[in-house]
Order: sequence, then C-alpha cells, then structure tokens
Amino acid sequence: MSWLAPLGFLGLISVIVLIIIYIIKPNYQQKMISSTYIWKLSLKYKKRRIPINKLNNVLVFLCQLLILTICALLLAQPVIAEEKTGDEGERIIIIDASASMLVSNAQSTRFERAVGEARLLAEDTLENGGNVSLILASDTPEFMVQRLGADSSDDVYAAFDSLLADGGACTYGSADVEGAVALAEEVLRYNYEAQIYFYTATEYIEDNGIFVENVADETEWNAAVLGCEAEYNNSNHYEISINLGCYGRTEQLTVYCKVHGANGNGASATAFASTFEKTEFFDPSDEEKTITFTTDDFGGAPLYSFDYIEVYVSVSDSFSDDNSFFLYGGQKQTIRVQYASSVPNNYFGGVIRTIRQSMRDDWTIEFKELKADEKAETEGFDFYIFEHRMPDVIPTDGLVLLVDPQKAPEGSGIMLGGSYQVNSNSTLASGTPHELTNYVNSSRITIAKYTDIVSSDGYEELAYYNGRPMILAKNEDTAKVVVWAFDLNYSNLIAMPDFSFLMYNMFNYYIPTTLDSNAFEIGDTVELTARGTELKVSGNGEETVFENKTGEMVASQPGTYTVTQKLMDGESIVIENFFVSIPNEESNITKQIDQLPIASVEAVTEIEYLDLLFYFAIALVSLMFIEWILQSKKNY
Repeated sequence: MSWLAPLGFLGLISVIVLIIIYIIKPNYQQKMISSTYIWKLSLKYKKRRIPINKLNNVLVFLCQLLILTICALLLAQPVIAEEKTGDEGERIIIIDASASMLVSNAQSTRFERAVGEARLLAEDTLENGGNVSLILASDTPEFMVQRLGADSSDDVYAAFDSLLADGGACTYGSADVEGAVALAEEVLRYNYEAQIYFYTATEYIEDNGIFVENVADETEWNAAVLGCEAEYNNSNHYEISINLGCYGRTEQLTVYCKVHGANGNGASATAFASTFEKTEFFDPSDEEKTITFTTDDFGGAPLYSFDYIEVYVSVSDSFSDDNSFFLYGGQKQTIRVQYASSVPNNYFGGVIRTIRQSMRDDWTIEFKELKADEKAETEGFDFYIFEHRMPDVIPTDGLVLLVDPQKAPEGSGIMLGGSYQVNSNSTLASGTPHELTNYVNSSRITIAKYTDIVSSDGYEELAYYNGRPMILAKNEDTAKVVVWAFDLNYSNLIAMPDFSFLMYNMFNYYIPTTLDSNAFEIGDTVELTARGTELKVSGNGEETVFENKTGEMVASQPGTYTVTQKLMDGESIVIENFFVSIPNEESNITKQIDQLPIASVEAVTEIEYLDLLFYFAIALVSLMFIEWILQSKKNY
C-alpha cells in the first residue's frame, strides 16, 4: 500500500485529542437525592448493569478511535501501486527513405511498396487497439506520428499519405538508420514490449530483435557511374578514370565518355568531336570496375584541358539517377602576377614558380617581371608586387604587395616617414595573429633598413620593430594590400623559409580557391570561398546568394550546380561548376550489411494506482453506524 498525500497522517493528532478527552472526563457527578428509597432502587439497577456498561464504553471508545484513524488515512489518500505491464500490441514502424528505395520494378518504387505495406500494419494495429509510431529514416530521421491510437487514426493515415505526396518523401541521400533506431528507443522507454518493424530493401544478417520487412524485387538491377577522375600522366596529359558498378544482374556494359571543350579552341580540339566508348563484362562476383581512357583511346590526341567531361551508360535499369556523371575543373583559371622593381631580385620569381607548380591543380599562374624601362600596369592583374618602385595609384582589381615603399601610392591608406638604418641583427616582434603569418616566426627575421609607417588606416599590424609596424595587411572589397616596410636587400628574410610561408599565405588568404573539389555526393558539405565581391550558387531550380562571400551548403538533389562570382573590379565574372552524385553505397541496390543497431533502453516504469478511498469510506460509515448503535444502548 502507498500513500499519495502522506501529510494527511497529521489527522492522527485527533486520536491523541480523543484520548485526552477520555482521560479528563469525570466518571460521576454528585447530586442531592430527596428520597433514600429512590436512591437505593437506582443503585440496585445500576449494579446489575455495570459489566455490560463498561464493555459498551470500551466499544464506543474503540469505534471513535478507529473513525478518527480512518479519517486521517483518507486524508493520506491510500492506494495500491503496481507496475504497468507493456503492451505487446504497440508497433514502431521505420521506413527507409534512402536513395536506393527509389529503385523501381516498373510498377512501383521500393519506397512506395514500403509505405503501402507499413500502412496495412498500422491499420491492423489500430483496429486491435494498439498504438502506432511512424519514423522516416532519412539523413535526419524524424517522427511522423508518435504513439497514436485508434482515436487518432486520421492523423496516422494522413502521415502515410504525406510520405507519397508532392513527389514523395524519399531522399537521394543515405538513411541514418542508427538515428532512426534511437528515435524508436524513445518509445521503448515507455513501452518496452513495443515491436519495431523496419521496411527497407537492404539485407541485414543480424536484425537484433527488429522485424525487417524487405521490399526489394528480385527483378531489379542497377548500372551506375560511381565516379570519374582526370589525372595528369607523366607526359602532362590527362587520363580519365571511370568507376562503374553493376548490381543484381550479369551484364555487359558500355560506358561512353564525351569530352567538351577539349584543349580550348585550338586545332587539337577537333580530335575530341566524337564520343568514346568502352565495353566491360560484369558478373555478380565482380560488381565494380575501373575503366581508363588514355591518349590512345582518344585517337592519339593528348588531352591538356577540358571544360567538362560527360560520362554515361545507356541502359534500361531499375534506377536511372546514377547512370551519368559530369566532371568539371579541367580548365584552370589563370592568375596573372606582375613584379615591378627598381632593383629586381630572383627570389620573387623563384617562389612564384614554386607556387605555380604546387597549385597547378587549382590555378594557371602567369608571372610577368617588368624590365627597368617598362611601365607598370595598375589593372588587369590578380597580384601586383611593387618593390622600391611604387605606382602613383594603388591598383584596385587585385592583391597588391608593397615592398620597401619609397612613396605612398594614392589610395593605399598609408603615410610614410623617414628611412632608417639599424643594426643588422635587429629582429622583428610578432603583432596581431593573422592567417598571413601562419608558420612565420617574426623573431628570426632580421632587418637593417626600413621605412617608417606614420599612418596606416584600416591595416592590421602583423609585425613590429621597436614599436614601429613592419608588416601590415588590409583586406577590403576594393583594397587588398600588404606592406613590407623594410628592404629585402638588408634582411635575411629571402634566405629564410618564412619568405615562402608569407607568399603562400598571401595566395591562400587573398586568392583562395572557390571550391576544394568539383565533385560531391548527396549529403556532403560544399564549402565556398569567394575571391571577389559577390558569390551565388544555382542549380536544380534554386539559387543561393552568400552575402558574406563565404559559406557552405549541403546539396540534397543530384546534378550540376553553377557558382558565379564577381571579381574585385566589379565587372569580371568567374563561373565554375560542380557535380553532385548519388552516394555510391546507394547505387549498390543489393548490398548486405552485418547488423542493425541494437534498440536497447532502460525502460521507464509506468505505475498504475488502485484507489482505496472507496473501501476506507465503507469502513468509516460502518464504524460510525456501529458507534451510533452503541451510544443508543448506552443511553437507554
């Protein structure tokens, strides 16, 4: 027995009060009697009734005691607590919403069959008085309904209808099955007897107590282009590697490779006017193969560059969304670098050539070193290096590096003081932490001659000498400027690795690659970084504008996406593309997985309470009736 309101036991104080009343109550009263005869007669009758009268008084006291006790117990709300047993009739339904569920047998997709079969189970459960929970196992699993019974059957059926409405709820990505099972565990905490049903087309060797309903059709099969890569060979020509897959059938597949915009607009582009093909035989023991197209396959014409490559298989399989693949990035953007110096050195040219080689997968870097009598340009380049020799006006369409400035160009935002020579062992001190000084140790850089920077509006000061700024940087939409206020000919910097670090960091910080790849899978995070003033991504009927010039997106639809950005001059537009494909694991429509996640939880015990107030009330009324009868006899 349990008590819902234990404070009700304070009512037992009334029992103590009753006892005190009986203790202080007088046993007799002294009265004057006018006749001794009447007194004797009364005493005669009283002596005869003493034994019964005493017993009657005890019984009345006990009844009153029990009445007060029961009243106190009633205030404490007595109940009998029992653990509520689980309901085996409750069903948790999980429907796989991964891309492989879009496979069709010509009549219906796997997802449609899963929804139909799951709905029949839900109807049967509701008709038999059970509860239904429906979980959609997508990349982010969610409850469609949770623990609804027959009184909410309309909501349950509406949830099933929504799964097939407006093109269906099935995704092109992979399902987070572990996350879906974790949601099911939320239901199991309240009813550990609930049964989990998982509707999928994936075969699981160990189901771990989950009822797996496989909706795959034995006639389904899939041919897929799993990926495509273009790599330089030893002759600096591209070779195309294509990954093919064939699942569920023994088949001879022909893959087609079409190169668009080969080698620019030169005469060699005509060698790629046709589509090239290769045929491979697949059997169930060899589901995936890599096919390579070399110069010989292209009719002997080397492939130096391309706009994009289209790869496809032309078959009538059960899943067509992975039958093609588009490869971009074969035409590198050109970064033009100009170096102007009144006393040129070979170090800038050497480091630029090293950077050109290491960044050849991202950029085509052109380096122009001006002769002493050549006029320096202030537009048309992406990176300007001015050493000693300063322009009249600072360029605004690219990155500008001013080394040992002899004057302050208009628009640079700096004001110069005098030129000073110091001890050759003088070293720099670190300033504001910045990406430009990654891996740079300022304390090992020595200077012997520098120009005093009196004012530097909008600059961050990255290194100092004796409190005076020596390395400064500005990054604005129309002003990307770095200043080295010391003479390299009077510094050890050009002989230190820090020189290369500073130059590499300037490329990575001011001239970043917009995309780190041109090929992604559904669910991948695409990170974008603009090197201009505007950035937007369009594809599959949608457009996203990144106002901060950086951002990321997760593509949910396969296909080609276009990245458009304006450069610093506000006029030049750069267009890049990337392709999003179905995850390779989803193309394998016959995949087998070792086991499902285990749905193991510590059940939350639900308590049922049997109310005893009615029974105590019956006892109370009965005692009050008995006490009334005893009192009536006592007074008789």
